[in-house]
Amino acid sequence: MINPVREYAWGSTHAFSELFGWPPSATPQAEIWMGTHAGAPSEVQLENRDATMPLREVLRSELPFLLKILAADKPLSIQAHPTQAAARAGFEAENSAGIELTAAQRNYKDPHHKPELIVAITEFSALCGFRPYAEAAADLRALSDALQKDYPGLEVLLQHVESQNYDAALEWVLRSGAPEAGAVAAALGEAAADGVLTDVGLNAALLDTLQRTTAAFPADPGVLVATLLHRMDLRPGEGLFLPAGNLHAYLSGVGVEVMAASDNVLRGGLTSKHIDVPELLAVVQPDVLPLPYCEPVSTQSGVLNYLPPVEEFQLTRIDFPAAGSAHTLSPQAAAVAICTAGTAHARAAEDTRTLTLAAGESVFIESGEQITFSTDQEAQIFIAIAQGSPARDNA
Repeated sequence: MINPVREYAWGSTHAFSELFGWPPSATPQAEIWMGTHAGAPSEVQLENRDATMPLREVLRSELPFLLKILAADKPLSIQAHPTQAAARAGFEAENSAGIELTAAQRNYKDPHHKPELIVAITEFSALCGFRPYAEAAADLRALSDALQKDYPGLEVLLQHVESQNYDAALEWVLRSGAPEAGAVAAALGEAAADGVLTDVGLNAALLDTLQRTTAAFPADPGVLVATLLHRMDLRPGEGLFLPAGNLHAYLSGVGVEVMAASDNVLRGGLTSKHIDVPELLAVVQPDVLPLPYCEPVSTQSGVLNYLPPVEEFQLTRIDFPAAGSAHTLSPQAAAVAICTAGTAHARAAEDTRTLTLAAGESVFIESGEQITFSTDQEAQIFIAIAQGSPARDNA
């Protein structure tokens, strides 16, 4: 497959070079897209390798999922994704309003929801879901004590949190109290840079979050939103599943991300992209949420399946040599496999040709096609496939 690389300000100039041996990039490479989404569709290299064809034409349809490799050196936006109903309504409303699909102020690029799963390849840090009120309130008090003067805005936020009302807290920070929240964020940035926040009893993760967000986005109200969310630091192989309405932001690291084939994002801060606070508030789930780990299921040594509660996708990870020297599977729906470490060989049943995948290279697998991955070294492969049509392992 030939996959587009998306460049965003929060991306990395070195991550893909270090992981996949690609040439260093002068610009921040953020995402490798593998799928049929119109925003950046993949192509398939044909058998003679002298020609390519859009993946959409090979399939004669659309993939229900979009697979990505995501690399973040800076925090991503505070964001949430809509439900299916909200996405359809928003898409139709913006079409009726005559807003071009490519317009910067467009919220809904398609009529689909965007549940997503991220599995860490490197150490990966994220903010996701509102944390318990008492924890957030205690940290806000500590921050208030650390600042050199009183900030009424911080007291207003604390009152909303102590009243156990994240809906009101989010509305105040991002809309009605945004100027005051920005002033608090600026003060926190100065305090973080001066080392003042190291002596007020904050845990190391929250201190790191504040240092990262204030350095990248000084005086952004989204900094205060970050203090209300769970901080999750993933080790390689650990995953998060983020359904519609879960407020989140990725901070740093490289991961395999798979989602329903959508590019619908509602942003509220920590970004230079389009922000639509009313629409974000309409889709956010303002409740205390548990840590959204997606625990994989092991079917055999070296094989892990991540099975989020959605129809569009599941994700399989194969580690060699833990999975042996070869692993055969027969996906019952179209699938995409990417090698993320080492070198692996792919061969379809009754085919004498072998395709070699270096790290960073991917292959499209047709529905019902039996394919064997093999290697004589350490290697890692991720395979995305529609959840409702799991692959059959024949290893």
